[in-house]
Amino acid sequence: MKTENVSFESEGQKIAGVLHLPDKSKPACVIASHGLLASKGSEKYVLLGEKLSQEGIAFLRFDFRGCGESEGRIEENTITGRIADLDSAINFVRSYRGLKKRIGLLGSSLGGYVSLIKASRDQEIRTSAVWSTPFHLDGLKAKMGTEDIPLLGEAFFADLLNYRLQPLLRSVTNCLVIHGDKDELVPVDQGWEIFHLLGSPKEIRIIEGADHRLTHPDHRQRATDLSVAWFKKFL
Repeated sequence: MKTENVSFESEGQKIAGVLHLPDKSKPACVIASHGLLASKGSEKYVLLGEKLSQEGIAFLRFDFRGCGESEGRIEENTITGRIADLDSAINFVRSYRGLKKRIGLLGSSLGGYVSLIKASRDQEIRTSAVWSTPFHLDGLKAKMGTEDIPLLGEAFFADLLNYRLQPLLRSVTNCLVIHGDKDELVPVDQGWEIFHLLGSPKEIRIIEGADHRLTHPDHRQRATDLSVAWFKKFL
């Protein structure tokens, strides 16, 4: 197994990533989308990369524009821009020599929201897993300026009006929903709303005592193990 620092372009901005490659020829690949303020360096994505590559599946973790090592400003983020970044990541994987064009998506929080939108549009996405993902973002603006939410631009909220998961989820199949029952930012009820509207096959796993970020190592490990098993099944 090895890791490779990679980069690709999205709408003129450089996107930084890390590709985990297993000791296997032509592996399938999972692409991870992080949450609003997270980055590819989060412990959970590093752990996922290690575990998936041990199981013969490649893993790409990348920073959305304005985050981590990628170009851009977080204040200029929009859902449309994040979808474009994920599109660029998918195109990078599809053009990378040595990888199969068998792709799964994993997203946490806002990254899960973006992953579900993309999976509903691209029927070549084989499977997906979403962690701590909101069904809607209606309360986000009220939280702006707190320690949890930065001062997003008005463009984010204007753009957000173009996106609702409800009419899209029937088109998403082979999806695993993971949510903590003590999620302080996205109530677990929203995970259930997503699950009920998804197409089949689908599965939901509620992690008892887990918060939004799966802070406790046992909770993070449980989500990782469930996701790895899911991707092994469908990729």
